Amino acid sequence: MPRSAITGTLGALVLPGILVLSALLGLVAVPGMAQGPTAGSAAAPMPQGRASSGPTYVILVHGYDPSTVPAYTVWTYGVNVYQQLVNAGYVVGVVSYYGTFTLTFSNGTTYTDPSFYGTTSTPIESIALELGRTLDRAFAHQSVNLDIMGHSMGGLVTEYLLEHVRLPRVTLQNVIFLGTPLDGAPVTYLTPWINLTGYEASEMSQGSGFLTTLHAWMPNARANYPSTEWLVYVGYANPIWAMAYFSGHANDGLVDAPSAEAVPHDHSYLFPDLHIPTLDPYTPGKVSYFEDPNYASEVLANFAGQY
Repeated sequence: MPRSAITGTLGALVLPGILVLSALLGLVAVPGMAQGPTAGSAAAPMPQGRASSGPTYVILVHGYDPSTVPAYTVWTYGVNVYQQLVNAGYVVGVVSYYGTFTLTFSNGTTYTDPSFYGTTSTPIESIALELGRTLDRAFAHQSVNLDIMGHSMGGLVTEYLLEHVRLPRVTLQNVIFLGTPLDGAPVTYLTPWINLTGYEASEMSQGSGFLTTLHAWMPNARANYPSTEWLVYVGYANPIWAMAYFSGHANDGLVDAPSAEAVPHDHSYLFPDLHIPTLDPYTPGKVSYFEDPNYASEVLANFAGQY
């Protein structure tokens, strides 16, 4: 739902929280050359093109977690937004940056860079610039319409990319920061329980030099992509165990609303499952962040130009 619809009541919302500390900040992976699910029958209107009559591309950027689960699977849990985007006619590219960097498209095309091997100590800036080089390579010979959605730390990767890389053949239509700790997350408090370590964790700490510098460059991203719609999706699971250190702000157990909305944006929406599952029990090895059907519906609507 739009954030404006429940402003003023979020601090009082307390839904049953499930302590899924091993899964916070995004479940992701390195699939090598693995391909995602194949397309099914059309289930939504075709996206509206701007730059060409060809398909619109969607890039999905995962968050922090050096898991070995194939990266595309984080987008297939719950409502399976990956498949819904493919069914709607988009060419969907899934980024994997732990291990060998890979960008795998739903049309069967895969780009890898064996010289890039990511770990939790790989700077977010390095991941962003690697993604920029890969997208430049992927779209070197065609003009395309593009949407990007970054989950959790993937939103920080996306922001840095768009601030520092101007993709000349791309018309960037929409950017979604999905539960992104734009003003940091209390990772220093959580590290003893979730083994959240490495240089990336320090960059996401509240008040880090990385975040300060990152947001100082945000006007550059707006200048690079002047026709883009910027959206933030905010989680409001509000587990009881997290309310104290979020001072009563709406939160998804890791990122609160002020942090998720900490950059200039055009639209803001709220959903219950962005970092921990609240709509069903936690199943080890298969975390469903995105169970709310309204989440997938909103993504499809936004990418079609409806806000």
